Amino acid sequence: MEPPFLVAQIIQSSLDLKANELMQIDLAGKSSLADYILICHGTSTAHTRGIADRVMMDLKKEGILPMGTEGYESGEWILLDYNTTIIHIFLEENRRLFNLEDVYHDFESRLCE
Repeated sequence: MEPPFLVAQIIQSSLDLKANELMQIDLAGKSSLADYILICHGTSTAHTRGIADRVMMDLKKEGILPMGTEGYESGEWILLDYNTTIIHIFLEENRRLFNLEDVYHDFESRLCE
């Protein structure tokens, strides 16, 4: 699946589970890390895990599995790595604490909601 379509699927899956303040950061051609970073937050660890589950389930239906996952057990900051696209799913307080938006402030970003 091409990165723009992968991003669109992740956005839709996340919004279906009411992900909050979903932000897309475009790194294509600007970083070797990934083409896109998506950042959102949930209201509880059950919510963050639910968002992650929905993204993974919907992409698995398309035959796409994550290269790696981190933080699922705690649910406070979940990272799903889909090679060209990385999604960070935070609890709101952790999102504010780590403030990844500022880390990537030089790159084009947009709110997806």
